[in-house]
Amino acid sequence: MEQKRITIVNMKGGVGKTTLSVNISYVLARFHYKKVLLIDVDPQFNATQYLVNQKNILEHFKDKKTIYDILLPNKEENISLSGNSAPKKTNQELKNFIINIGNYENSGRLDLLPSSLKLINFETTKRGIENHLKNFINSKCKEYDFIIFDCPPTLSILSLSAYLASTHYLIPIKPDYLSSLGLPLLERGLKEYEETYGHSLNPIGVVFTMVQNTSSLPAEIKQSILSSGKRKIFRNSVSQTVKIARSIENNINSINDFYNNSNFTRYAIEFKKIVDELIDEL
Repeated sequence: MEQKRITIVNMKGGVGKTTLSVNISYVLARFHYKKVLLIDVDPQFNATQYLVNQKNILEHFKDKKTIYDILLPNKEENISLSGNSAPKKTNQELKNFIINIGNYENSGRLDLLPSSLKLINFETTKRGIENHLKNFINSKCKEYDFIIFDCPPTLSILSLSAYLASTHYLIPIKPDYLSSLGLPLLERGLKEYEETYGHSLNPIGVVFTMVQNTSSLPAEIKQSILSSGKRKIFRNSVSQTVKIARSIENNINSINDFYNNSNFTRYAIEFKKIVDELIDEL
């Protein structure tokens, strides 16, 4: 199977992008027996916090590396309380970057390449480093069947780095007018990336997230998106619910528990159907 690299992107925050990224990655690994690497490209590192408890995140930050060390491998970052800094050693072996989330039957596996708050400073750096992530993946990450990028809600050099490293893109949209109005702007930005860098991505489609089944709004928004005649809309969607967020806030121990807990069965099934449709589209 040829490796698929999927950027999950939307210019608007609060649309369930990270939830979709994490659950697509998990379902591919556990239920489709794929080797999956989820790369958290967002400075808020929500995907990292979704999958890894605080203690383990802090341990990783202390001894291992994050995507920041790929994008800026020679940056001096070891800073003491006295304000002194020292060059940080840059061992670029993959094992020094990833956190293994789970190993499943038939060689299925989910690994995470975590983000860092230090990425906030990345936006102020000079350009010319947008290919670092792509080069790292090309040389270090050949074993994976899928690489999923959870991107920030902006078209920035971080999103550009993920774009240049990807083969496909998927757009989550909350079914409200503000979210749908951002879609043409996002597509225009992606088109500018293509024209500037000569690299094009295959569009997979639009996934509705945070859908309230009692509302008539999704049908109106869906018709507006379809009117262009160019966009594929997934048949399946993710429901609006506080249960998923609360499961994260209450730390139900792991994403495995979420999928094994009967209280969340309905939502687990929704994510499984989205992944089935995703695989059919690829």
